[in-house]
Amino acid sequence: MGKFTARVFNNRANIKEDLTLAARHAWTLPFLATPWNAESLTQSELHPGSYNNVGDVINLSLQTMVPMERRTYSPGTIACYPEHYASTAGREKWFFINGICTSPPIAILNGLELAKAFHRPIHLIHTPTYGVVRDLWDSITARTLRKDGKLSRPAYDVVKEALVHHDKVVIIGHSQGTIISSYIARKLLKDKRYRHHAPKLEIYCVAGVADSCRIDPELSEHFGRGVPYVEHFANGKDFFCRIGVLAHLEHTAGAVFTIPDRTGHLLNDHYLPGIWRGEYCDQRSRLFKYIDGNSPSSTDYVAHDLNIAPSHPSVMPEPIMKAANH
Repeated sequence: MGKFTARVFNNRANIKEDLTLAARHAWTLPFLATPWNAESLTQSELHPGSYNNVGDVINLSLQTMVPMERRTYSPGTIACYPEHYASTAGREKWFFINGICTSPPIAILNGLELAKAFHRPIHLIHTPTYGVVRDLWDSITARTLRKDGKLSRPAYDVVKEALVHHDKVVIIGHSQGTIISSYIARKLLKDKRYRHHAPKLEIYCVAGVADSCRIDPELSEHFGRGVPYVEHFANGKDFFCRIGVLAHLEHTAGAVFTIPDRTGHLLNDHYLPGIWRGEYCDQRSRLFKYIDGNSPSSTDYVAHDLNIAPSHPSVMPEPIMKAANH
C-alpha cells in the first residue's frame, strides 16, 4: 500500500465527516465573497483600485487561475509598516499567515491593512498560491489527511526562532493560515528544545478552516491562561468556518467569537473591520486590545478551559460560546 493510499485509509472517517459537512453547508458557498467592497475602513481584496497598478491585478488573477509551482514571496522576512510608525526596541514580533489564492499583491494588501489596524509592523509568512484547485487540494491534505508538513514546517522554523529573540510573538492566521497556525502550536508543544517559549506565543485565527487547535494543560495551569494563547473569529455564514472551527468546537481551544448572520470569507472585506470595531467580541477579546497600537494588560485574557489536553477534545466554557449581537 502506497503512503498516500495508507493515509487515505487511515483517515477515512475524517474524509467522510468532511464530505458530509461540505454537503450540509454548501448553501453558504455563494456568500463567500459577499458583501463586496462594503467597507470604507479597509481596502477590498476584490477592488482593482486597492492595488498599485493594473499589473498587480493581472498578476493576482493569473496566479489564482493558472496552476503552477511558485516560491514564497516572504518567508517572514518582509514586513508591512503602518504610516507614521516610530520604531521601538522590538520586544514583540507579529506575523501574518495568509489563506488560499493569495498572490504577493494580496498578501501585501492584507499586511498593510493589518499594520494600519494594529499600528505595528506585520511580517508576512507568505504561502504561495499554486492556483485555486491545487490550493484547495493542499488544504484538504493538510487538514483531513494530516499531511501538513510542506506548508507548515517552514513557518514553524520562522516562528520558533522569533520566540527565542522576542518577549512576545503574535500570529494572525487567515483561512488556510489557521491550519498552519494550529500546526505551529502543536509542533511547538512537542518540541522539547522550544516548548518553554510557548507562553510567549499568541495565535489569532480568522475565518478558521482548521478542525482542531490545542493548548498545553500543564503550562496553561501554571500561567492561569491558555498556553499558547488562542482566539478565533468566525462569520456564521462563512462556508469555511462552518466546516472548520464552528463544526469542531469540541476540539478547539481558545475563545471563539462569532457573528451568526454575517457572510463573507475575505480578511479585509469581511473580517478586519468588525475586529477593528470590536463587533465580534463586544470589545472583550485580547486581540481588540491591540487595536490602534494599544497593548493589553497582563490580565487581559479570555478564559480557557485549562483541562484541555493536546490529545483530548476541548470543552468550551459558556462565555466563549456567546455570539455578538450585530
